[in-house]
Amino acid sequence: MPCYNASRWLHEASESVLAQTFEDFEFIIVDDGSTDETWNIIQRYRERDQRIVAISKPHSGLADSLNVGIAQARGAWIARLDADDLCEPNRFEEQLRFVLGHPEVVLLGTDFVEIDEFGLGLRRIHCPSRHRELVSNLERLRRFFPHSSAFFKRDVARSAGCYNPWNRLSEDSDLWLRLAERGRIACLQTCLVRARKHAEQISNSRSADGLSQLAYGTLASVCHFLRIHGFPDPSTGTNETNWLQLVTWVNRRMTEEGIFERRQAWVDARAEYFASESRLAGTVRGVVRLLRSGHGTVLLWEKLFGMSVPKRLAQQWMERSWTASSGSAPSGASARHTP
Repeated sequence: MPCYNASRWLHEASESVLAQTFEDFEFIIVDDGSTDETWNIIQRYRERDQRIVAISKPHSGLADSLNVGIAQARGAWIARLDADDLCEPNRFEEQLRFVLGHPEVVLLGTDFVEIDEFGLGLRRIHCPSRHRELVSNLERLRRFFPHSSAFFKRDVARSAGCYNPWNRLSEDSDLWLRLAERGRIACLQTCLVRARKHAEQISNSRSADGLSQLAYGTLASVCHFLRIHGFPDPSTGTNETNWLQLVTWVNRRMTEEGIFERRQAWVDARAEYFASESRLAGTVRGVVRLLRSGHGTVLLWEKLFGMSVPKRLAQQWMERSWTASSGSAPSGASARHTP
């Protein structure tokens, strides 16, 4: 559990872990240079329960904190939890039982309940359970189980390179795709975590370089398609220049195609829905907002079937790179990489 200025909900999150029915675990808490009471709270919990491994380090971001925890971990399996979310008491027991019965699975999530900042349930969210559907949802940026429900094999994560700090805001989906290339992934159809939605998450929806979570999620999927087609993945290795070239190119293409504009139209329509006094009135206002935006049809298609953009951009990047290196794409290139 990485923490950064997490004192508001840290007690609740910690108690939900320590109350697990499966008790044989180490609880690694990484404080990412917090400036509030987070570290003091962690120290008090460490004095109370010897299963806690407390790590304090300078502020370096979520991906680095997660990797520090993975490097410290001694267990064969790692369960993730954000410091503002909660585990149900039987979470570890149920997930461990499943993976022991399905040795091909390297990543397991669960359905979840969305809660508000006060812990009140908003809705139950169900996700696909099978490998193929889950991978498709990652590739097409559709609904996926929350980071806080992830239960993954330590050694496979290490062999995959752990979390990539270059892929800000989507380091989780980036790792899940790399794990899916090495084994099977699955999701339990039981709500075993409660994921909190609050204002601080909205304020962190853009990274320091100004790119959105949508942009980085698309980049994670693009890099996945490059890898499975045997093409160099700019997000791996030490040459950050290659990665930044891909980031700039993908962001420009998404801007030119109006993808960010469409997503903003969806955000605006959702705001109309939640600001209304009733669900009916909210639905009507949201639909009207979408129709006026001119993006309603495309957005509905993407909500039903996901985005084809990452696969198409990966193909274009490969053809662009072939052209740059040899003057033209090899014969049959489009046929090989078009779904």
